[in-house]
Amino acid sequence: MSSPGPHGVQPSRLQTTDLIGPVLLFVGGFLLAAAIALPTVFVDGLRTIPLSTDVTTTALSTGTGDAESAQVFDRCSLATASARVVGADLVRQQRFVAVQPSDADRVTLQAGTSIQADSLRVDDREVDPQAPRPGSGTEPPAGQAQCTDPTVGAVRDRITLDRTSALPDLGPTSGQPGSSEIQYDSNAAPIRVPDRTGYTYLLPFGVSDTEHTWFDVITRRTVPLRPAGTTTVHGRDATRFVADVPDTDLHQISGDAQSAPPTIITRPASWFGVPGVDPARELTATLHHSGRTELAVDTATGTILDEQITIEQSYRFIDTSLPDQRLTALSASFGYDDPTQARMSDRATSLNTPIAIWGRVVPILAALAGLAAIAAGLMLITRGWPPRRPRRPAAHADPTPSS
Repeated sequence: MSSPGPHGVQPSRLQTTDLIGPVLLFVGGFLLAAAIALPTVFVDGLRTIPLSTDVTTTALSTGTGDAESAQVFDRCSLATASARVVGADLVRQQRFVAVQPSDADRVTLQAGTSIQADSLRVDDREVDPQAPRPGSGTEPPAGQAQCTDPTVGAVRDRITLDRTSALPDLGPTSGQPGSSEIQYDSNAAPIRVPDRTGYTYLLPFGVSDTEHTWFDVITRRTVPLRPAGTTTVHGRDATRFVADVPDTDLHQISGDAQSAPPTIITRPASWFGVPGVDPARELTATLHHSGRTELAVDTATGTILDEQITIEQSYRFIDTSLPDQRLTALSASFGYDDPTQARMSDRATSLNTPIAIWGRVVPILAALAGLAAIAAGLMLITRGWPPRRPRRPAAHADPTPSS
């Protein structure tokens, strides 16, 4: 029991209810600070390429120009009297996955891309690509695949990217340099590309709808990536970007006569079917590549929802005095099939959901709760002001009666 003060005044006691107001003010201020910090501090950590990245896409072929189907050079015709170009149903598959070295700032992607023939049309007949056909009985040179191999082309790529910008990061970090190498033939060593720039496979979170750069793996060129309007993929808004790849002589940068497809061919003029030239004259042609890549990008997450790729490859004579007669090696357009578009749309949703929750929903709720806590705290403090006056002890009656 407390004793009265020096003047007989009972001191005021601090009760639990007196602390509720200040505590609510503190909690409200904390919630408001969290509402401000979450979108700028925590959410930025979510806008990076995930270390769990593992994406597989499938694209089906159509013809270019007036052609109803894709056109490919039949490698079996290298053993026949004349070159042969056939129609084909092609499938382009690509997978890129995060591998080591990767850390909080960088991620290394290993990507494999292949074009396979599902069926060929030879002499107006649909045939299996692995079935025997004219020229397939000849044994290929050592190390070269059979001409009935359904693989039209394949490439493997390995690149280290900055997890925030999605651009190549090839400098040394913690004593370990980034990777940048491309392998065009399983029988040949990868080619290092130390000066690589531009986006590949994906774009960064929050990418702007302005001009960027795109790296073409086949030609090893960095080309402009231009915005081209908007579109919708599986109900999701996307920005369209277009990159044009100029004509490039692939024999000058990769491959040889034994690669698949060969980047250089030497055959008699009669095999090429060149008019006005001695049929027995040996002519040499190299493989040229040009194309266009059209992307539909979810700019919030940098996910490519759809990709339309047009490829034009043809053999052209080294001797420029010869007629400009081109032998088609590959002419096709590829676009993501519907299941791939659906998967990529779902991927964009899964990447964006945590950002939306922690960057929008939680801050709004925290701000509302913080304001409510501050208002309640002020109300309680104001209601208790001015402070209670100290209580004075009641006057004791004189037990002695007056006379």
